[in-house]
Amino acid sequence: MTTTYQAIQIAGGDTAMPLNLRKRMDFMAGCCDLRSSRFLDCGCGAGEYVFALRDLFGTDAWGVEFSADKVRQAQRHPRHAARIKQGNIEGLEEPDAAYDVILLNEVIEHVPDERAALREVFRVLKAGGCLLVFAPNRWFPFETHGVTVKSSGRKVPPYLPGVPYVPLVFGNRIFHYPARNYWPHELRQLIREAGFAIRRVGYFWQTFENISGSQPALVRIGQPVLRRLAAAGERIPVLKRFGASQIIVAQKPTP
Repeated sequence: MTTTYQAIQIAGGDTAMPLNLRKRMDFMAGCCDLRSSRFLDCGCGAGEYVFALRDLFGTDAWGVEFSADKVRQAQRHPRHAARIKQGNIEGLEEPDAAYDVILLNEVIEHVPDERAALREVFRVLKAGGCLLVFAPNRWFPFETHGVTVKSSGRKVPPYLPGVPYVPLVFGNRIFHYPARNYWPHELRQLIREAGFAIRRVGYFWQTFENISGSQPALVRIGQPVLRRLAAAGERIPVLKRFGASQIIVAQKPTP
C-alpha cells in the first residue's frame, strides 16, 4: 500500500489574476530586496510574474517554463520576451549559484520528481539566497486541482469538501490525482531535505477570481463578502492554517 501520490504529470494552472498576483508580489517584496536581486521564476507559465517584477521593481527577473505553448505566449511580450525560455526544472540549464531569489509558485506539486527539482533549485541559488514556495495546503478542505474517480472516470466537483482529508492509502485506490497536495509538515520536511533552512511560513486564503475556471455561480455572486472573510481568516490564529495555499520562505545556508 502506498502513501504517496502516483504518476504525477507535468502540468500547471495560472495564478496571475490581478488580485492574486498583486498579493503575492507584495508578500515577496516583504521577504527580499526585489530591486537588486537576480530572480528566477521556475515554472513561470506565460511569464506574468516575471513581467510584473520587471515593471514594478525593475528586478533582474527571468523565467523557465516547460510548456512550449506558454513559452510562445510569453515570448509575444513587447519588452520582456527574451526573459522567458523553455526548460525543465528537474534539470535546469543554469550555472551554479546564479540567482539571489528563486520562486516556485504553485509548481512543485506538478513536477514528477519534486526532490530532483528542489536539488536543482538549491544548486542554482546563491549561498544565503532566498527560496519562495507557494503550494497547495492540504488543510484546505477542497481539492482545488480536482480529482477523477478511477472506476468511472467521472470528475469529482471541486466544491465537494473533504477530498484532501482522505488518506492516500485509500485515495490512491479511489481517485486519480493530477497534482500533489501537501500537509504543511510534509512540504517543510521536503524543503529541509533539499538542504534549505526554513525562515518563515504562512498561508494565503483565496481571492475568488475563478483561478480554477470552475467557480460556482454562488461564489461569484458572493465575491465581495467572501474576500472580506478571507482577509479576516488569514489573520486569525489556528483558522488561518485552512487557507488554500501555504507559503514557505527558505534560505540556502552560507558555508
